[in-house]
Amino acid sequence: MEITLKEHEKLLYTLRELYRQYGYHSFRMSKFEKYELYARNKDFLVSDRVITFNDMNGDLLALKPDVTLSIVRNASFRPGWKQKLYYQENVYRPSGSSRQFREIMQCGLECIGDLDSYDLYEVLHLAVKSLRTISEKSVLSVSHLGILKSLLAVLGANDEAQAELMQLVAARNLHELAALFTREGWNMARLKDLEALLRLSCSVKELPAELNALHLDWLNPSVRTELEDLSALACEEDSILCFDLSVINDIHYYNGIVFQGFVQDLYEKVLSGGRYDSLLARMQRKGSAMGFAIYFGVLEQILRKAESWDGDLLLLYDERTPLTLVRDMVEQKQREGCSVSAQRCADGGRYHEILDIRGGKNDA
Repeated sequence: MEITLKEHEKLLYTLRELYRQYGYHSFRMSKFEKYELYARNKDFLVSDRVITFNDMNGDLLALKPDVTLSIVRNASFRPGWKQKLYYQENVYRPSGSSRQFREIMQCGLECIGDLDSYDLYEVLHLAVKSLRTISEKSVLSVSHLGILKSLLAVLGANDEAQAELMQLVAARNLHELAALFTREGWNMARLKDLEALLRLSCSVKELPAELNALHLDWLNPSVRTELEDLSALACEEDSILCFDLSVINDIHYYNGIVFQGFVQDLYEKVLSGGRYDSLLARMQRKGSAMGFAIYFGVLEQILRKAESWDGDLLLLYDERTPLTLVRDMVEQKQREGCSVSAQRCADGGRYHEILDIRGGKNDA
């Protein structure tokens, strides 16, 4: 029996094998969770719109809109130990600007427990490898919320001003940031620092040197050390890791490295993640955690385009063509990595290449 894998299935298989190579284990869960889990953590969700229904015993259940919350709820902590989990699950939420709920495939991983700098790097590195699996033309934008938290601490900003500053940084709105600093009476030297950070564009490998050049004496030393560790571990393959201070996830859940992945021809992020110790604390779990999710709903445009092809090669032959030649040509092209459909006439399908050996000729 011939099994034909669609493009999204091939991608999922490749990603699963990648994560297994790094010691990650599959996490499986029910389609349903108690709605209370999502109601308490709506800010963490991509969308706060959740499909709910009453169970037979009266419990209010929800079709899961997220996987990370379920993993954290089931997490346990032991000193020196960590859980390395990957998942491939359908989630249920509105897609993009759609007003309709959709069943969306989501894949990702979580590393939870007593984490060190290598664990943080490994998650980032796997995000890089995942993006490169999707497309060689990709970029992973990285920031560290500790930078902004250090700045907010020295500014003495209240909750309202903090929220406004974070929004303006995410929007790269330098004009309104200047107005905010003036209105709040904050040190304008710190505004110059913030503007320099927003203009800073460099690799993670180069980041510590660039930060040192800015002379940010208010930056928390632990943040600087963590970034130095990541810089030391970054390899050539991690060249797509680019610093971007405007990458911001919810500061109430995330507390360190945050990142978003993009591929060519798609304007929406296809991957998102970060360190979320604060979420663990809110859910009364010990330890640290970092992970990411890949959004197959966004990737549909690329995958659908790839699946629109019926194969790599259409091989045309007729009654004058020696069947041994047909066999040999099929096997040769398959050894070259092509999928081959041998036909006596064009079948109306879409192929990357057509090879005509009718009459016994060999044009290869």
